[in-house]
Amino acid sequence: MIRRLDRWALAAAVLGIVLALPVLTYPMGRDQGMYANIAQSIRAGGLPYIDMWDIKPPAIYYLYAAGFSVFGASPLTVRLLDLIAIPLALPALFGLADAIAGRRAARWAMLLFPVFYFTETFASLSQSDSLVLLPMMWAAWAAHRASKSPPATRRALGFALLSGALCAVVMSFKHYYALFAAALAVAHLAARVTVRVSPARIMREVAAFLIGGLAVGVPILLYFVATGILDEMLIVASGTSQYNAQAYSSLSAFWDQMGNYVAFRWWHWGPLLVLALSLSLTLLLRRRSPTRMTALINLWLISGILFVVIQAKGFDTHWLPILPPLTILAALALDRWLSAAQRVDRRLAYAVGGAGVVLFAGILAKDTWARAWPYLTGDQGVRGYWRQFQAGDLNAWDSLRMARWLEERTTPGDTVYIFGFRPEVAFLAHLRPATRFQAQFPLVGDRYPQAWKQENVDTLWAALPPYVIVLRADYMPWVTGSDDDSNVILATQYPALSDWLAYNYERDVELGNFLVWKRREGT
Repeated sequence: MIRRLDRWALAAAVLGIVLALPVLTYPMGRDQGMYANIAQSIRAGGLPYIDMWDIKPPAIYYLYAAGFSVFGASPLTVRLLDLIAIPLALPALFGLADAIAGRRAARWAMLLFPVFYFTETFASLSQSDSLVLLPMMWAAWAAHRASKSPPATRRALGFALLSGALCAVVMSFKHYYALFAAALAVAHLAARVTVRVSPARIMREVAAFLIGGLAVGVPILLYFVATGILDEMLIVASGTSQYNAQAYSSLSAFWDQMGNYVAFRWWHWGPLLVLALSLSLTLLLRRRSPTRMTALINLWLISGILFVVIQAKGFDTHWLPILPPLTILAALALDRWLSAAQRVDRRLAYAVGGAGVVLFAGILAKDTWARAWPYLTGDQGVRGYWRQFQAGDLNAWDSLRMARWLEERTTPGDTVYIFGFRPEVAFLAHLRPATRFQAQFPLVGDRYPQAWKQENVDTLWAALPPYVIVLRADYMPWVTGSDDDSNVILATQYPALSDWLAYNYERDVELGNFLVWKRREGT
């Protein structure tokens, strides 16, 4: 199984997690708001898509629902999911790095991974593409163990079965993760063919992998069919494919979508990327055979890059499946450089290693403890602290201010309708979205059924929420297909909703970019 974490590996992991603890104070972004509202609907007996809509596959919603059931429905629970998932994933990363890159590199991986995971933005954490790393890393570990076990033995078949089952779990977070499952399968086949294992034995292991996947995937699929979730998921998939296809009209369009995110990723992961790219140079400095690496890490890395390219947006979350293999490569390179330094002077190696620990710990502490310390010690209020969290047009303090305003004028469990993409406001105010459409984008343009527009209005006519919020200055042409903000889109593209609003509501206040409408007396 996994060789026991020695004290240095454990210390590195604990250091990384302790430095990440201020993540628990982070506010929610818009995606986390979507997941949270759907999770609340699930806990009340509802179904994703049918009772509360979004475009992600459903695993993340049920994960949020489970977290809320255990720890309570709050932003703290949302962030706690990361701080539970990553410590549970680190033993798999250690086992994989230890087997492939060696014990010293595995120790470095225990520090590097939490450092570069928890320096992601508040909008990028607690996401499908971040929390999926827990089953993903264990699936990769099981696949590697299968390839290192005697062919077609119970041990090899058991690990192949486990890897297949975990791959099915991974794919429930996003169907694009079939690329990851394929990478593991190809790596295993390459390992077996290299040592000339008979085709019959290879096929038994392939069968075990598939059986594991089907044992998990088929019941999930049958549940989706029985509940009607699958039909909605297919509509979502069709709309999402059109959404992704925007970037493929030309190379210029592709780079317009990806350029800024590639630059940010280079800035954010710079030390990891430099180390990984330096690996070939470190191998030249060695006097013996370079490494025990397998194809698994390289194929995993390639599948992660393809995952980014296929979605053609480059959003921060899309890069996270690359982080585990990149961490192992960077840790291996770092170990090689330290080995080279040790051959020159042992004290030099210790000094460089110590400096590395301080550097990487400082990278994480700067983004977590340094930012949160004034807030944690009472020198800064929530207003000043949350103002620091910005994602596009979303400022976390603006969301909380709007939520508090609503909370003072409503009863928990009331509904609110928000035309825009700010579902976190409803959750923070302890309100329910008034319709299943938490965002404006499925109701504008032509990517989704036009009947949804009337369905949305009919639902609102049936039960008028106390307040309606319309967003302005929230330009999202990649999802709305328009260069206008939600306020203009409502007035020019959605007359049925605009008429409903004018008939039943009157303008109340403006809080930043939130335009608040209050229900007229007597309606």
